[in-house]
Order: sequence, then C-alpha cells, then structure tokens
Amino acid sequence: MTRLIDPEALSRFRSTMLSQGRLFSAALDMPGPALLFIHGGYHGAWCWQNFMSWFATRGQPCATIDLRGHGGLPQNADYVDQGVTAFAEDVIEAARVLGRPVVLVGHSLGALVGMAAARVVAPLGQILLAPSPPGQLKDLTPLPTFPENHPVPPPPETIARDKFLSGYKGEIGSLIERLCAESPHALNDRYSLRIHVDPRWVKGKTLCLSAGRDLKHLHPPGQDEATASLFGGRHLMRPKSAHDMMLDDHWADTAAILFEWLEAEGLRQRGAA
Repeated sequence: MTRLIDPEALSRFRSTMLSQGRLFSAALDMPGPALLFIHGGYHGAWCWQNFMSWFATRGQPCATIDLRGHGGLPQNADYVDQGVTAFAEDVIEAARVLGRPVVLVGHSLGALVGMAAARVVAPLGQILLAPSPPGQLKDLTPLPTFPENHPVPPPPETIARDKFLSGYKGEIGSLIERLCAESPHALNDRYSLRIHVDPRWVKGKTLCLSAGRDLKHLHPPGQDEATASLFGGRHLMRPKSAHDMMLDDHWADTAAILFEWLEAEGLRQRGAA
C-alpha cells in the first residue's frame, strides 16, 4: 500500500534550524521569489512534501517551515501560550533566512499566520488554501474555544479523515501518526476571531482556493470569498478537493493552478533580491 506521507520526503531538502522553528528549502539556486509554504493546525512541514517536490522540479524556489512545536519540534511549557502572532515570528525569521522576496502560501490556520507575518515580510503575493479568516470580516460567527492550560490533542482517525481528507479513500495512518497537539491559544485566535490584518501588508496579488469537501461550519459559504475580497484577490472553488488539498487525490491539479497563477502575475520572472 502506498503511504500518503513519505517519511523520507523532507530529508531530500536542505534543512535549516531557526530560533524556534525549522526551514526546509529547495531550488534556491534559481532566480526569482521563493514560495514559502505555511502549514495549518496540528500539521507540520511534512504536509507540503508533494508541493515542494513538484515546484522544485520545475525550477521554482520554494521552502516550507515547521512552526515552533510542530513537526516533531519540542513543545515547551509555554507552548500553550503560543498563538498566531508568535507563529508569525517564525515565518518572518524564515523569510529573512531565505534572503529574497517571497510569496506566502498558507493553508488553514497557516494562512492566518501568513497574513499576520505579512506586516513585516511584505510578500510579493499570497496564496490562501482553505484559509482561516481574519477576525474583522463581517458576519463571522465565533466558534467554541478550548481551555488554554494544556495543548489540544489532534483528532482521532475517523474525525481526522472527515476534517482533513474528506472523500479520500487511501491510507491516512501515515498522516495521523504525524499530527501533533496544537496550541490552544493559536486555535482560539481563530475561533474567537482575535486576529485582524491589514490587506495593505501584502504588496501584490492574492489567490484564495476553497475546498468543496471542507467542513461547512469552519468554511461556510461566502467566507473564503470574503477573505479574498478583503485583499482584492481572486477566489476559486475546488469542488472535489478536501481541506488538505495539498495531499488529496487532486493535489497535482491544485499545484498546477498555483503555478499558472504565479506565471500570470509575473511572480516567476522577477530576479532575486
């Protein structure tokens, strides 16, 4: 049986330890801005294994990050206090280490982390995959929150399949074993709508993709479109995609959409800083 997550995938990329996170990079010998992939809640850099390989083989500089406490990194006593703003510091540091303009590619909670990091990073563009919304959007409904005195364990397999890979029939045990406990502060930043962002922080265009098989209470109709509209960006619905659209059966088609958008926006032709 083919395993969804290859345990050796990230070892093929250059690894750089950050102050609290960890950066993996590829194709940095090529000119142009780098894609910086940001994982969502409970996940790690490992969830971008397909996209990293796909873009690197096409000569696109790219990188992904394990945010603090994720991807096997230690969860210190203060992990429960680490929220979206703290995670954004890891993204800011990663962008500085890359030393060139970046396009932020954030998934789920990682999209909100990227929006917060944009205040300092000033990305040339951003791509939002099934994003957690900025708190200032109209008509958002806060969601039940978690106690903030202990990490939130990842969901069990039956719930995880519905939440992350609805409609995917393959093996997901290799994903389940890599999910980590999440900071309740970070989750509550999203559920309590505590994070507001300024669209002017993103210096270029925005592309927002919705997953048609996403959970509707987390991504009700119109939410992703409103997020795209806040940034004056483009919204696309992927009807057959699961929440983890970088891992499901249609991930390569999704990668191609990103690639075509980057070319259309001229983000593959600009020289490195």
